[in-house]
Amino acid sequence: MKKETSVLLLAGGLLSAASALMAQQQKQPNIVFIICDDLRPELGCYGQRYIHSPHIDRWAKGGVVFERAYCNIAVSGASRASLLTGYRPTRDTFEAWDCRTDKDAPHAITLPQHFQSNGYTTISNGKVFHHQNETAQQYWHDILSPVSHTPMDYHSPENLLLMEQLAQTKKGKRGFFYEHGDFPEKEYIDYQIAEKSVKDLEKLSRGGKPFLLAIGFIRPHLPFNTPQTYWDLYDESQIRIPANYHPDEQSLIPRRALTSWGELRAYSGIPAQGALDEATAKQMLHGYYASVSFVDRQVGRVLEALRRLKLDKNTTVVLIGDHGWNLGEHGTWCKHSVMNTSLHSTLIIKSPHVRKPYHSKEIVEFVDLYPTLCDAAGIPHPAGVEGESLLPLLQSSQNKSKGYAVCRWEKGFTYIENQHFYTEWSDKQGEVVERMLFDHATDPDENRNIVYRPENQGLVDYLSGQLNQKRGASF
Repeated sequence: MKKETSVLLLAGGLLSAASALMAQQQKQPNIVFIICDDLRPELGCYGQRYIHSPHIDRWAKGGVVFERAYCNIAVSGASRASLLTGYRPTRDTFEAWDCRTDKDAPHAITLPQHFQSNGYTTISNGKVFHHQNETAQQYWHDILSPVSHTPMDYHSPENLLLMEQLAQTKKGKRGFFYEHGDFPEKEYIDYQIAEKSVKDLEKLSRGGKPFLLAIGFIRPHLPFNTPQTYWDLYDESQIRIPANYHPDEQSLIPRRALTSWGELRAYSGIPAQGALDEATAKQMLHGYYASVSFVDRQVGRVLEALRRLKLDKNTTVVLIGDHGWNLGEHGTWCKHSVMNTSLHSTLIIKSPHVRKPYHSKEIVEFVDLYPTLCDAAGIPHPAGVEGESLLPLLQSSQNKSKGYAVCRWEKGFTYIENQHFYTEWSDKQGEVVERMLFDHATDPDENRNIVYRPENQGLVDYLSGQLNQKRGASF
């Protein structure tokens, strides 16, 4: 009898311990990390009232909207490689274009690797890393690659024919830069990414383990393809091109500072050289806006699932655009530059750590995200991670960030502090060959490079010293 009692007590103790462990695991915070490709702060919650983004706007009211968040490099591959390793891309060892974590930072502990080693289930849906094989596959428990049933997410017969001809000839342009029609929403890549993410959340809610769910949506990246519903949200006759669409020859902005938008010139309907006429420019804006509204809907589906499954109270959700995007400013399009329109990006965080929602005007940068996610989850930072956790800014609007950001494009390096945006380019010998300075207090649209004004010499010397001190040394 005593033996049976002992066995029962032991079994009961084991069950209690297992239950306690499951309860502890369930209390550990979850992370949902959402990346939208090419999404600059073109949302209603950022004051862009002409944009229809009701799902993100409604959700953002409960979190912290960072009004001065900057990517560290304005291209998908390198930006993602940087933020998912916690290393600055301003180091000379990082390639500015086709950066890969396995090539440029092979010693780094990637975000999924670190979270998995700390007991998290890790899932990647869509475009998270730029290259799906960029991080070891075993660090994701599940991966959904962004594969469409149609090339480039096109659905119209004319675009599908263009893509077929391109595949046969191995040369020529892509399809048109935009497309809209009465096509089923479920046939689009981003719908499928959202659908998989919702189903994953349903499974994870029953799993008893904390999770890191990373979701990478494709829109509003080119081509601007959406169902007709989203195109119809905007009246093209009411769309306005930027006031500085036609470049000012007196601006003193170096040509190397502006993107050549070669990415866009690969599409049909775009001239091989020269500016877009204003009618085409309006079509570009229309397509981008429609794409923002389409991805807003898909993000909303994920956020609604979190709420429905009662996961929202114990989950930190981060929404970013991987960098900014030019919408005709200075007559340019796409990213690939050191101008504010390429560097300024979307960052919104809703978390149990947010005690009072607000809009933050503190300068933050994407390299800060890795330590922020670690702190939100209550796990340690891996050695070598750069940046500074934003957790104090989530907890109180009275807290301050480190107060600067360091960014780059190719050999141009930018330092942001207060209202000043300072950039310099150096030659192979390390000699500065060109500089640029904007004062956003008086020139938020960056229409006048004031670096050569004599009264700014002291400021230029200071900003140059800060830039070279904080951009990071080579490995």
